[in-house]
Amino acid sequence: MKRPGSPVSLLFRLVVPVCAAFILTILVMIASIFGDPRAPLAHWFDQHMATLLTVEFVAIMVLALLAMAVDRIRTLRSGGDGTRKHQDSSQISSPSDPPS
Repeated sequence: MKRPGSPVSLLFRLVVPVCAAFILTILVMIASIFGDPRAPLAHWFDQHMATLLTVEFVAIMVLALLAMAVDRIRTLRSGGDGTRKHQDSSQISSPSDPPS
């Protein structure tokens, strides 16, 4: 398991700006509904909005899945599988037990 201070993978850092671009695209799409339909930018968004949203969505999914896969591989290679190792109950002694 990764420690709290360990560096974040580059793929996780790339997910954030791609998500921000996706949100910004949706906000621009909403704003273009209330704007002038004759504006060149509104016309361009009308023609390319579906493609743009699809590309951004696919980029988010690919980056997120790759980031999780890379993180899992690094965790397994570092020797931790994310589960706690259980000790044998015979090795655990309570403070009230006399030393053997």
